[in-house]
Amino acid sequence: MKRLFRLIALSALLGVMLPSQAQDPQATPELQSPGLVASLLDKAKTYLGVPYHYGGTTPKGFDCSGFVRFVYGAFGFGLDRSSYSQANQGDPVDLKQIQPGDLLFFKTRGNQNRVSHVGIYLGQGQFIHAGSWGGPGKRGVKIGELDSSYYANRLISARRVLTQPMGTTEVLEQLLLGKDTER
Repeated sequence: MKRLFRLIALSALLGVMLPSQAQDPQATPELQSPGLVASLLDKAKTYLGVPYHYGGTTPKGFDCSGFVRFVYGAFGFGLDRSSYSQANQGDPVDLKQIQPGDLLFFKTRGNQNRVSHVGIYLGQGQFIHAGSWGGPGKRGVKIGELDSSYYANRLISARRVLTQPMGTTEVLEQLLLGKDTER
């Protein structure tokens, strides 16, 4: 009974329907609702200041793709582990059409001609990311400015993934089995 109550509470929290509540299977929820985007961005901002850790995927320390994957995963969106792989997920977005919640991809490694960094667009020319450069206290989750010469010269693409959630069952199963990554 406790488990059923937790399942119902989690489904309400995530805004998903249990199979017994399912509607038309062809109906698609409005995933780009302002509420979802605002909640996702608020969640991302709660990790400001978390230190950078290469390969990090938890609030103890994040790398760029680990941070993005963690934040989106909290809302049921399954992303690949690397920024290079994430750059192939979702729908491409023209850089002049980016919206809050879109993923931004950068080429930050010298002459290497591929994606090597990812962040989440906040709006108004800002994005949040786990940066690996800077002196003490500057490496970690922080807000960057797209109009800075560093980022402006390295931004190469954007993707919108808020239209591709994990299945309800997978999200609830992860949470019920204690596989949520905030533990």
